[in-house]
Amino acid sequence: QFRRALVGERWTAWMHLVRRLIYVQLSDQPDSTQWKLAKNGVFTVKSFYMDLIN
Repeated sequence: QFRRALVGERWTAWMHLVRRLIYVQLSDQPDSTQWKLAKNGVFTVKSFYMDLIN
């Protein structure tokens, strides 16, 4: 139960969060990071800059 009523923007924000969490998959595997803006998964300033200007 929530302390505040979920109406208007609060309801919209809640539903946005719920929709995003539906696709989260948990596993027992170790965590890893991957930079999605580069094909090899490694962060580069160039990949960040190219995404920023596009």
